[in-house]
Amino acid sequence: MIRSLFRSDRRVVSLVSAFFIAVVFADLFARFYIDKLWFEAAGYSAVFWKQLIWQWGARVFTGISAALFIYANLKIASKSLGKFRIRRQMGDLVFSEEVSTGYVNRIGLIVAAFFGLWFGLVVSSRLGLQFLFTLNGASWGEADPIFERDLSFYVVSLPFFETLVGLVAGIVAVSLLIVIIIYVLSGVIGISNKLQWTPSNLGTKGRPRKHLAVLVCSLLTILAGMIWLSRYGLLTNGNSAVQNIFGYTDYYARLPVLNLLTGLTLSLAISTLAVGFKRLAIRVPMVIFAFTVLGLGAGQMYPSFVQRFRVEPNELSLEGSFIEENMRFTRMGFGLSELERKEFEYKRPEEGVDWLEAMEQFNGLPVWNAQALLTTYRELEARFPYYDFFGATIDRYPTDEGVVPVALSVREILPSGIQDRNWQNVHIRTEYIQGNGIVASYASNRTSEGRPPMLISGIPPDVTSNAETPSKLLVDNPTVFVGSNPQNYAVVNEKFSEDRKTIRSQFNSRGIPINSLTRTIASAWYFQDTNLLFSDDLDTASELLFKRDALDRVRSIAGSILHFPEQPYPVVHEGAIVWVLDGFTMSSDYPLSKLTEFPGTRGMRYVRNSVKVTVDAETGEVVFYVVDANDPLLDLYRKSFPGMFLELTSMPSELQAHLRYSTSMLDLQANVLNQYHQETASLFHGQQDVWTLPQELSQNSSTVPYRSEYGIYTLPGESEEAFLLTTAFVPRGRQNLTAILVAHNDPQDYGRLVLFEIPVEDQVPGPRQVEALIEQDPVISQQFSLWRTGGSQVWTGHIHLVPVGETLVYMEPVFLAAEEDAIPELRRFVVSDGYRVSMEPTLAGAIGGLETDIFEMTAESLSDIGDIKELGEVTRDWPAEALDLLEQAERAAQNLDFAAFGESLRQLRDLLQNLSVEGGL
Repeated sequence: MIRSLFRSDRRVVSLVSAFFIAVVFADLFARFYIDKLWFEAAGYSAVFWKQLIWQWGARVFTGISAALFIYANLKIASKSLGKFRIRRQMGDLVFSEEVSTGYVNRIGLIVAAFFGLWFGLVVSSRLGLQFLFTLNGASWGEADPIFERDLSFYVVSLPFFETLVGLVAGIVAVSLLIVIIIYVLSGVIGISNKLQWTPSNLGTKGRPRKHLAVLVCSLLTILAGMIWLSRYGLLTNGNSAVQNIFGYTDYYARLPVLNLLTGLTLSLAISTLAVGFKRLAIRVPMVIFAFTVLGLGAGQMYPSFVQRFRVEPNELSLEGSFIEENMRFTRMGFGLSELERKEFEYKRPEEGVDWLEAMEQFNGLPVWNAQALLTTYRELEARFPYYDFFGATIDRYPTDEGVVPVALSVREILPSGIQDRNWQNVHIRTEYIQGNGIVASYASNRTSEGRPPMLISGIPPDVTSNAETPSKLLVDNPTVFVGSNPQNYAVVNEKFSEDRKTIRSQFNSRGIPINSLTRTIASAWYFQDTNLLFSDDLDTASELLFKRDALDRVRSIAGSILHFPEQPYPVVHEGAIVWVLDGFTMSSDYPLSKLTEFPGTRGMRYVRNSVKVTVDAETGEVVFYVVDANDPLLDLYRKSFPGMFLELTSMPSELQAHLRYSTSMLDLQANVLNQYHQETASLFHGQQDVWTLPQELSQNSSTVPYRSEYGIYTLPGESEEAFLLTTAFVPRGRQNLTAILVAHNDPQDYGRLVLFEIPVEDQVPGPRQVEALIEQDPVISQQFSLWRTGGSQVWTGHIHLVPVGETLVYMEPVFLAAEEDAIPELRRFVVSDGYRVSMEPTLAGAIGGLETDIFEMTAESLSDIGDIKELGEVTRDWPAEALDLLEQAERAAQNLDFAAFGESLRQLRDLLQNLSVEGGL
């Protein structure tokens, strides 16, 4: 009876175990199968299989190797157990059974399998890819000056060797621990009072002693290898007092100490073998004490002694060459080797400012920030609660009058906004699973109501028709299945469509066809949704579309090799919406370079924005383009995944025209330049010319770091305007401007970096100082107070600075909102030359408020003109004529008539030039 119950319990346990194992394998299969289908639909099946094979191949190989090694050691150690018996009592009867060798071997096999599985699962998934990269590694053409090894060794090979050696050390250590436990339990190992290991207490035949000696020797040899590899790690983890770079003490003290410790560890490994095979006695405490003293003495005391008594009194002379190498490699690591450095010969505004040129410079600057745009778009253009806008971007589009800055945002689905969240609405109905077009507005102007002048608005998107509307903004296909925000999975099918455009989009879908029972069951398991099994809306023509966030989609394909810290931005291309993302190659193992913070990482020493990725908003098609063919790390990835990356020449030229220099990259390079603009070791050692980002006011009136911004303007010394990304620097602890960093975005000059440095003797007001000047102006301050007293919110936007001739001018928009979350209105423009400020309802008016050379000329200055009758076409009433032309320009700007605005400015410039030629100005 008892035996039958016992057998019944065993059956139940077996069935339950089998069920859970089946569930686990079913889950693994469903995930594998659906991911495989998704990669096939996305066109990257080869990438999927290669990553899977190398990642899981490394795990399987590691697990099997660990299990075999541990089992072999258990097999050897188990021989010391001899034969032992198990006693069991049933009632008054006592049974004694001898445990068979096979039973012991099975236990050993289970233990080895457990640890093999554990090592296979805990090993880094990157180990396989690291091995792949090591096999495909090629010379970078640059060697470090210390060990004279190619840089690819540090970035590619060394991380693999370190991971591999650490893994092997772990396997050997676990094996040694298990073997020691077995020998202790079997009584083979005995420890005397003096802790002296002798042949008598480690077995008469010496087999356990030799076994332990081999394991300990192996572990010590691996430890010696780890110490040896750590020598190279000094180049990325220096200990110099100068910014923690690799320095004099590292080279002349720590490096020799690591060599010594490597030799000592190898000597100890050999001594262990001698103990095991020559039956020599060794006093354990003495060995441990001696090794500890040598390790601490050599590893800690000697480098500290050198640093304190040799380096500190002579730091600059001894660290100078190391500082120079750190500066060189840091600039190489962050793409600053080709940086153009120019001196900006600043002149104070009283020496003359060309305000007409300033007006032209300001016309290409965006006055609307993302927060104000999003609030406006959401209130005016969302239209339905299930639509939303998740980001606004600044781009440029050509018109008949030239290139203009345009703000764009995509109308996407907001799943939480669906009122009736039943399964069909959330996953099937067309109007709830796809976004609907974009909204676009001029970024550098406003309407008479203080709102963005719309170029594209409404549902379906309607394009404003006038001469100034960019023709490339016309949207023929507004379908958005893939957006910038996480979405639910969707099932697309022709029969769900209500219009022909949607039907067209669904046939272009990159979804997974649900055309078999296996796919249907796997999809239901994958999404944990049984509705996929029983819905009558699904048939063989249905497609499953998921990973509908462009960023998630791209990371799923290339996240193991590329970094994507930024949200995608939309581009209108050939009447459809395309998302563009920036892909970065990076490494924290680049030698002699400064570890620098980078979004989404713990710091990097090498970063390149070498890849641009496009994602079709309708089909989800993903394409990777190479924008930096000189990046050796990207070249490695291209060899490892052939066919994954396309040349930039394969990208349509109209799409290339919308590529932008990454703000993350420029901010990173600006962070590096805060210290590494210093060109000599003595300057860097003293850190007397350190820069930082300026401060500017945020919407809540708190100060935030100055934000890099895109804009269209002309750089000093250049004749053509360009689409530029700009940031600024001030000295640490001060707020006067010291430099401007500019990145080119246009295809012909993409990636070109120019640093305009202001001489130390020139005191140029920085952004925060100009904002303080604005706050202190009595007229502006009084107006702000009046608005706030009336219950309105008042805040300033991003403060732009642009060069005009040989001076710098600032422009800042002023926003007004009736209450919190209300639609912001752009009510004023503030213009400053750094010493004076002017605020007016229009940009032209604000500029006119500072233009005193025309409107405040004295009688004495007029008398210097000479005989006015001799000025040709210039009449005696030229000041009134100039004022009339400026007012015409203001009216044209308010009416968004940019052709008339430009014509008025041209006439005014001609008038002033004629005066200048005739001697009037």
